[in-house]
Amino acid sequence: MPILQDVLTIIVTFNGADTVTRLVDSCVDPSGRLTSPMLIIDNDSSDDTLEVLEGIMLDGIEITWLARNIGVAAAYNMGVEQALLRGAGWMLILDQDSVCGPGMLKKLRASARHLEREGRRIGAICPLVSSLEHPDCVHLPYNWGRRGLETVASIPKDQDRMVQIDSCLTSGTMYNVQALEAIGGFREEYFIDFVDHECHLRLRKKGWEIWWDVAPRLYHRLGRIQRNTDQGLWIEHDPVRYYYMARNMLDGHYRLGGIGPTIHFLRELLRHMVRIFRYGKYPYKSSYFIMKGIGHAISGRFGPLDR
Repeated sequence: MPILQDVLTIIVTFNGADTVTRLVDSCVDPSGRLTSPMLIIDNDSSDDTLEVLEGIMLDGIEITWLARNIGVAAAYNMGVEQALLRGAGWMLILDQDSVCGPGMLKKLRASARHLEREGRRIGAICPLVSSLEHPDCVHLPYNWGRRGLETVASIPKDQDRMVQIDSCLTSGTMYNVQALEAIGGFREEYFIDFVDHECHLRLRKKGWEIWWDVAPRLYHRLGRIQRNTDQGLWIEHDPVRYYYMARNMLDGHYRLGGIGPTIHFLRELLRHMVRIFRYGKYPYKSSYFIMKGIGHAISGRFGPLDR
């Protein structure tokens, strides 16, 4: 199977020594070769990520070491620049704690070709994403409505396996490089979190389509903790991560949708804070960072958190 030369795979690492090898292994085809050229950008990891990556002996991998953590959005934009320089029409983004299902990229590319033949203006196409620890739990993509982002109701039937959506996770999503360039790429001041949805909504506003293909599969470890509860799957993030989530989501909902989606988001955030106190490991610390994020969104303070 030849490497798909028109796709550049981007992996951004930050202290991913425990997970990145498994991810890279899942990007290898049955012949033992990468399914596409791969650029790994490390955001100044302080663990053994450097040694782990240097130990991966595969042709087609290029590693860029950064002297400081510039955030995922800026690193993704570095990937866009590299894809343009290499003449790649598509860029596949993978998080360091994801695992590609068999033939995921090949299936995404085949679906993109099918849509291109139909004359569709494709901005991105994403796979079916399941929880890495709980594979039966699917992370559904999103549509944008009067209340902001809302999850798609259900998985489509097999005969209608490609569905237009408004947003999804970046991990596993294959982007049209020209579309990303046309909208100015990802919003770097967000640093991390909501950079995917904010980018996707701008793509949609500019007339680019985002498609969900349920045939290819990605397994993703969303959050630091995942466990089943009486209210479904509980996903918990590191306390400081809640700062970026609250700040960027509040700003994004207001800037992109106005007061209605903003109020709905704040209500949902309050409900999540209640669940943090019920199921969370660090409820007070997480709540502190949520409130700090809200304050910084209101005051317009963005970029990395200076604690």
